Amino acid sequence: MLPDKLGCPRAPLHSLGALQPAHPRSTGTCAAAVALEHPFICEDGSAVYVPEHYFPAGILDEQWQHRPPYYVYALGLPYSRLRSILQQVRQDFHLDLIGFGDWTASELAAATGIPLEEAERAQQREYSEIFSYSGDPETLREAFAQQEANLTQHLLRVRQLHFSSLPQWYLTGWIRPTMAAEPNWLPGEQAVQRLLDCYQRHLGPIKALGIGCSPPDVAFLRWTEQKVVLPSPIADSLWSEALPQWQLAQLPGPEGWNEVVLMWLEETDHGDE
Repeated sequence: MLPDKLGCPRAPLHSLGALQPAHPRSTGTCAAAVALEHPFICEDGSAVYVPEHYFPAGILDEQWQHRPPYYVYALGLPYSRLRSILQQVRQDFHLDLIGFGDWTASELAAATGIPLEEAERAQQREYSEIFSYSGDPETLREAFAQQEANLTQHLLRVRQLHFSSLPQWYLTGWIRPTMAAEPNWLPGEQAVQRLLDCYQRHLGPIKALGIGCSPPDVAFLRWTEQKVVLPSPIADSLWSEALPQWQLAQLPGPEGWNEVVLMWLEETDHGDE
């Protein structure tokens, strides 16, 4: 959160991607590595993390779980439940699905080419599972759709990842929203709404910038005043969702994120003078 000199708070939002390890300890390690001292949303909106003492008393209600050094608002299915679902789909549909939890850290490092330490962190998951599958994508999606039909309070999403030469997929699950009849509801929107509500209750009206680079980012871009897409090999499907007011950044990755934020801060400063 970046309050400007006239007191109008500004919130740049960018979700932490699928490569981030999901366990609170490893989440904290990643946050510290990038000097992240503000709230963040992880794993396609499965949870919101707020550092201790970030908001004053009364902003976070009893639904927030205290997991030092964070308060966590969890919307996703726990990892153990996702592992059970993966196992059930594997058995019922005779599919060759191998999750991160099926490998040792050494096997995962060898299969993905990442260092052993990173493989160990990647296995410390909480709200998602990554698995390999080289068969027909439609067969896989149909299998999980049938499994979802057995759930009364949760929704499942399975999507293909593009950061490895292996055919890998990403499984997450969310609490079914109270307004499930809303046709345009996207998983992850509840997380964004919850975080923005905390800021607004604490500071009043805010200006929010959303920066996305993959399809799941549509969920939070819908809720920000300014929406920017970073160029990437998988950004085309996100850009296809764009409305006229969306912008495409000139640079990809961290350089693009930095440029967008700095330009936005300059523009909002001038706009408030």
